Amino acid sequence: MNFQSLSIVSIVLVVTLPVALRVANTFSASQPVETAGQQWVQVSNLAAHKPDSATISQMLSPDVHNRQCRKCNLSGIDLSDRDLSRVDLQEANLNSANLRSIRLTNAKLMGAQLVRAQLNNAHLKGADLKAVVLRHADLSHAELMHASLAKADLQNANLSQVELRDADLSFAQLGQANLQQASLYGAILQQADLSHADLSGADLRYADLSGAELTGANLSGARLDFATMPDGTVHPPSL
Repeated sequence: MNFQSLSIVSIVLVVTLPVALRVANTFSASQPVETAGQQWVQVSNLAAHKPDSATISQMLSPDVHNRQCRKCNLSGIDLSDRDLSRVDLQEANLNSANLRSIRLTNAKLMGAQLVRAQLNNAHLKGADLKAVVLRHADLSHAELMHASLAKADLQNANLSQVELRDADLSFAQLGQANLQQASLYGAILQQADLSHADLSGADLRYADLSGAELTGANLSGARLDFATMPDGTVHPPSL
């Protein structure tokens, strides 16, 4: 093969190889792939999964067992007054969602994003909310009895008159949160950050605040009978 032929081959490879690679990448990202144990699996980017109407309808149907929409992008959705008890929404994007008066009893929301979500009067009894992000969310008058909010980010959230009896808020971020008249009876707040939070009128009887940060917190009118304080001492009962 002479020099001229080699030059032509090189030019063809330079022009066609990137195109072939793009086609191959497109095919591998969008075509179903056969795997062992399952005939077809659709390859997709779960982190940016936007569910279709059928998936949402299935999630909302009370007749469907094991309802779930993990890692779904549901930002801005209106699910107010819906019953989604026991639904699995782990790592879902629910930022700015309207979830007023929703029923999420025993739901799984670990790692979900709920920034500026509306959850006032929501029913979240026994829900798993570990490591959720609820910054600036409105949870006023919500029911969260026995819920798990360990390591949750609730900074600047509105939790006024919320029911958090026996809830787990250990290591939670509650800086500048509004907890006025909240019920935290028996709640676990170990190592929680409550700096500059408003706890005025809150019920903290029998709560565990050991190691918690209370710098700048407003505790005026709060009930602290038998609560374990940040230094490990037990607060005496009110006379």
